[in-house]
Amino acid sequence: MLSTTSNKVSFADLWADLGDLIDVDRGETIYHPGTPSNSVYIVESGRVKLAYLDESGKKLTLTIVDAGEIFGEMCLVGEKHRRHLATAIEETVLRCVEKKVFMKLIGEDPATLQQLVQHFAARMREFEETLEDLAFRDIQARLSRQLLKLSDEYGVETKEGILIGLSVTHKELADMIGSARENTTLALNRFAREGILDKSRYRIVIKNEAGLRKKCHAT
Repeated sequence: MLSTTSNKVSFADLWADLGDLIDVDRGETIYHPGTPSNSVYIVESGRVKLAYLDESGKKLTLTIVDAGEIFGEMCLVGEKHRRHLATAIEETVLRCVEKKVFMKLIGEDPATLQQLVQHFAARMREFEETLEDLAFRDIQARLSRQLLKLSDEYGVETKEGILIGLSVTHKELADMIGSARENTTLALNRFAREGILDKSRYRIVIKNEAGLRKKCHAT
């Protein structure tokens, strides 16, 4: 069963007066694997990409964190050093809250704890879906599912079809599905020839959503 419905949990109203605001440029690294894990971030504006980075430099994008969402939360459950790479993909403003401050907030407000549990559950489902794709689906199926997910979260209805309202390169799409850029471009070109989508360097319009969904189950 294909699920593209967003399960993201917003913390937008939680930290109005906590922590410090940080301005981050597009492409700037917020933290990398091995950085001490001692704070939680909320995205005030902009977007952040979390990725797994192996020793060879190969990336696998795990999720995109939108405004109102948190990341770096694994410090709350015992993580000592960051395991992922966090990078701003737009001009971004973050609020950085120390672990001990956030733990105090959880202790004082049970609703915050419930919200955090929902966040962990949503993030776990997202990571499990990524693992399932990598283990059991080919490139076309993985790409189709990723495009549908992006359409669900960032899609804009136009006369041409559903425009994915997030600027994304072929390399970035490849990182999202654990593929080489060349193979991802070949799959995109095939979808374009079949009339499923239109594409340019940074712009993708889904013209045939039903056709894209069929690709998710093709063998």
